[in-house]
Amino acid sequence: MATITSTTTEKPAPRANQARNARAEIDRHRRWAPARAALWGLLDRQLPAGARVAVLGAGNGDDLPLRQLAGRASSLTLIDLDRQALRAARRRAGWRRRRRVRVVEHEVTGGAADRIAMAALAGEEPSPPLVPEGPLPGAPYDLVVGDLLYSQLLYPALLDLGLEEARREAVLQRRGLALTGAVVARLHASAPLVLHLHDPLAWWPGHDQPADLGSILRLADGGDVAAALAEVDRGAGPWESDPRAAFAELGIDPITTAFWRWPFAAGVDYLVCATLATGSELP
Repeated sequence: MATITSTTTEKPAPRANQARNARAEIDRHRRWAPARAALWGLLDRQLPAGARVAVLGAGNGDDLPLRQLAGRASSLTLIDLDRQALRAARRRAGWRRRRRVRVVEHEVTGGAADRIAMAALAGEEPSPPLVPEGPLPGAPYDLVVGDLLYSQLLYPALLDLGLEEARREAVLQRRGLALTGAVVARLHASAPLVLHLHDPLAWWPGHDQPADLGSILRLADGGDVAAALAEVDRGAGPWESDPRAAFAELGIDPITTAFWRWPFAAGVDYLVCATLATGSELP
């Protein structure tokens, strides 16, 4: 169990994510090159020159094709709750294109994740965990990318606060879907086109994972996205952080779905599900 201090319990969701950004391995940027290439392969077909683009959950930018994005877009806004990580990401755009890149420190749940986590620590129900309904800072954009942030909205805070597994799972099941859906709504209030990236499944030694990564990728590469999604549904993963679960209620229509392998760490692979979607009205 983690050691709980006053520092840990002050804004636990931002602190948990900042701690993970700070622990990034030195070779991570190199190792994640295939994931960056896969993301750009999707964006290259969809992103017109001169578009205004925002990335929510940009972090260190290790998974983002920042040079290509900054070269194609007229402006690129990187949004995250970790300003230090954002500054490092901006440098990766290259000095010639850096002037097009803006960084914005912003906690997208408006403190709702902190309230849920602290209430769980105290064994209480949270005050209404209302997420701001307005668009992201700097909106409207032409395209917003939700960059693998959904599984990180609440889980890291619960883990670092030392909640045992059963309590973590109970909180995630009660609160996770609604929190994820509220963030999805904010992204779609910010742009007519949103690319949602989430990590539904993972594989590592000793982890019992019923779904097969190779099968999912082969099905998707063969054009059978429905079968690939069905294989994903067989797996064991954080279903409560799936942004696609909010689409029907919000009137969001998926346009394109793609999958790729994310070599997260030595011996650890994640599946990235990328869903380009439109829907909801801009304010």
